[in-house]
Amino acid sequence: MTNHANTSSQQSQSVHSSKAKLKQAVVVIHGMGEQHPMETIREFVNHVWKQDGKLHEPHFWNKPSSVSESFEQRRITTDSPKINDSENRVSRTDFYEYYWAHHTVGTKWEHFVGWFLTLLKCPPSRYSDHPGTLQPLWYILWALLLICTVSIGGWLFIVSCLIGYFESHHFMAFLLGILITGIEATALLYINKIRKFFTDYFGDVARYVRANPANITIRQEIRKGGIELLERIHQTGDYNRIVLVGHSLGSIIAYDILNHLWSRHNKFQHFQNGQPVSKPLSDKAKQLADELQAITPEHLKSKFCSKDYWRLQRELFDDLTSNDQANNWLISDFVTLGSPLTYADILLFDNKQQFIKRKLDREYPTSPPLTEKGSWYYGGDSDCYLHHGAVFAAVKWTNIYMPHTCFLKGDLISGPVSNNFSYQHFDNEKGEMTPPSDLTKSPIHEIALDWSKIKNGFTHTDYWIASSPESNHLIKLREAIALY
Repeated sequence: MTNHANTSSQQSQSVHSSKAKLKQAVVVIHGMGEQHPMETIREFVNHVWKQDGKLHEPHFWNKPSSVSESFEQRRITTDSPKINDSENRVSRTDFYEYYWAHHTVGTKWEHFVGWFLTLLKCPPSRYSDHPGTLQPLWYILWALLLICTVSIGGWLFIVSCLIGYFESHHFMAFLLGILITGIEATALLYINKIRKFFTDYFGDVARYVRANPANITIRQEIRKGGIELLERIHQTGDYNRIVLVGHSLGSIIAYDILNHLWSRHNKFQHFQNGQPVSKPLSDKAKQLADELQAITPEHLKSKFCSKDYWRLQRELFDDLTSNDQANNWLISDFVTLGSPLTYADILLFDNKQQFIKRKLDREYPTSPPLTEKGSWYYGGDSDCYLHHGAVFAAVKWTNIYMPHTCFLKGDLISGPVSNNFSYQHFDNEKGEMTPPSDLTKSPIHEIALDWSKIKNGFTHTDYWIASSPESNHLIKLREAIALY
């Protein structure tokens, strides 16, 4: 933990050195469910910033936001407190929440059921890459479905027998009718609550993850709003760095936004004399990209050193953002919390090979990026650019998750993402991509938390909720966003 803390500190100092007077921004994208505007970001800032024991009396204010189109959205801005036992001060930080829940209003039970039945009708072999999570859950759900069917049939049989038995005893038949009606009404009440719960929470997932005709407009509006928010933050000129944080379904949305935003800006265009001008990679940037590629698990024959990889990533980010005229890319870090991207092969695609093909086509960026003619960049000797799928060349991805116990304790929804979004080897011609041999030693920084140290139960919504001010999961989260 100490080594990573030092690395985070060095990374932050490196980012701040060139534009020390500018602020940094953190954009949080909330997860599924009936979210209220600013609810997530207030809790996040309170626990991650206000309760940080390493800062001397940190404070924040809630101010109007000039970059948000909705008056429901505000900007939480901090002071610049000293770091304890140091004269150094933390750069001021603005926290933003990207609120998207209003786009999924109107989700119906049918949306969830259709998506759920599609997953349930798959053969168990479809879930073979998730032997400790989805595969046993598939068997459990089918068993529950069978038990419910048998129970309903048994209940109807018992009711018919009792009615037949008491049909000559009118008073007993009347009491029995009241009892049966009460039991059935109670059962329907609880079924309706369960139905509402799954519609409100998992209905959002059903509407977003699959590109069905009924979902296209929703997906478009959610992504468009996130991209426009980040572009407006870039255009203020107030920041030298942006950290993008996605929780739960918000991590899938954040990944999509990051992907599309990079493909718009990977040439670092700016306007000169009214004309768009691209900023080619500097010789230093090309050298850093080559060095990064040389130490990826695919090319490295010795043990992969994640610390060296992340250091070079940050140096590449610094070089890309060194020209004030071309600072249209300021996202240095992507942090996912409780991310269902661990099941991207199941949630987003009909089969595993389809997912691999999309990654090989660079529609879904990986960390490290795939190569184009042996490199992460393309072009001639003088005008070279990182390709449209190379967003994770300069952006560090940190994934924080909690392994579960018996499905109900910990976070079943989360897990490592390197199996889906990193690789040891790929072959375009054969359509093959193998995951890293060690998921804890991939360019994606995987952090597994112990749920038992947070609370005794389901912890999917507790990644920034403190069990104590200096809880280990909060320390890990602070290190990941590296504000100082």
